[in-house]
Amino acid sequence: MKTGIILFSILFISMTCFSQEKSTNKNVVFIHGAWSTGKVWKNYETYFSQQGYNTISPTLSFHSIERNDSLLGMGIEDYLNQIREVVKSFHNKPVVIAHSMGCIIAQRLAMEGLVEKLVLIAPPANFGIMPPSESIKSVKWVNNTKHLASNLTKPTFEEAINGMLHNLSPEKQKEVYAAMTFESGRVMKEIIWIKNLLGQKPNKIKYSKINVPVLFVSGGKDNASPVKISEQLIKKYKSKSELKIFENNAHWMLEEKNWNEIAEYIKKWSENEATSNN
Repeated sequence: MKTGIILFSILFISMTCFSQEKSTNKNVVFIHGAWSTGKVWKNYETYFSQQGYNTISPTLSFHSIERNDSLLGMGIEDYLNQIREVVKSFHNKPVVIAHSMGCIIAQRLAMEGLVEKLVLIAPPANFGIMPPSESIKSVKWVNNTKHLASNLTKPTFEEAINGMLHNLSPEKQKEVYAAMTFESGRVMKEIIWIKNLLGQKPNKIKYSKINVPVLFVSGGKDNASPVKISEQLIKKYKSKSELKIFENNAHWMLEEKNWNEIAEYIKKWSENEATSNN
């Protein structure tokens, strides 16, 4: 039953992508992070659509405000399989813009040669990169989840503020938290790779296989994915990458006050890269 629902979801999204693409060849796929849905990209979708882009921001399977036990046991590979079909449905390779956990999926897609350009917003530490102390502290609560790999996780309001939402107004914090979903505990264990040394390593990235421009976007006030992580990652990508730091932003920069400034920077970078590659 779970497989059938996923396949139907992929088919529906793929048909939507095909119909959208007829108008222009500028395609953008947005990938959300943990405890989110595709709605987190509403500002970005509006902005890029107004600039003439085809945009799609799929919600990862079984992510909902209410607990959905169909999410139990799902891993990064399951998410990757879903988004891969979305990306492959376009005739032209899309620009993939990802946030937080979604950056792992995006990098895996780039390893397979399925993207034109890659934008990684507040990326987590990939396998083999030691996360900074503030990052470890921000997700410390996850370690208290009983039977993590076979359970679901969701931060309390206070935990969400301390780790991700502290740069939002009190009203916006409540709004964002009200839309946060449950997340697969297995996925969280895979991301916290120190807890997953003996398991599969979906966040182990083969950087030499990624031959497209990569933009890292980091917030100077981000506790969950500090700038230090992007600084380590950019060394892996070397000349193919660029790092842009927004000093006054934190982890939830997709909905912080200056989100449009960040979106504009990403669009200009993408278009400049397209020009330089011609």
